Amino acid sequence: MKRWVRRRMNKLGRFSKLTPSDRILTYEAAVVMWAARLWLQFVPFRKVAERLGKSYPAAAPRDLLAPTSEHDDIVARQVSEAVVRASKNVPYKAVCIQQAVTAKIMLGRRGIPSVMHFGVGRSPEEREMRAHAWLATANVEVTGFPIDEGLTEIAYFV
Repeated sequence: MKRWVRRRMNKLGRFSKLTPSDRILTYEAAVVMWAARLWLQFVPFRKVAERLGKSYPAAAPRDLLAPTSEHDDIVARQVSEAVVRASKNVPYKAVCIQQAVTAKIMLGRRGIPSVMHFGVGRSPEEREMRAHAWLATANVEVTGFPIDEGLTEIAYFV
């Protein structure tokens, strides 16, 4: 019990050292992640996919995003950090698709274009298929990186 309390106090201390804008961004990420979790849980994926953007097969051309400004790259990195912070502190396991959807929504609200990728793979030691989602802007790896070598991209949304 003491160790749990100590860990919580350490997290609270680190959180209080963040700038007010980083704290607000982390709160926003936690709320959006919760909404994304519910959305993904209760809405059929084909309906979710319609809202993620235009779908492309993995073999489609990659140069769909225009380069972003330095300011947009800084904001994308801040969103990335906020999503990671929130995912470690929500009372459920925030999986990659929830994190990617959260970051896509947050970047979209700020007018920063992003690409959400979906991949599948099978590791040599496991017989089960695994899936992964990751998000990037033109210049910033936002969520889900690094990507396992055994994953094959199947589609992406712009």
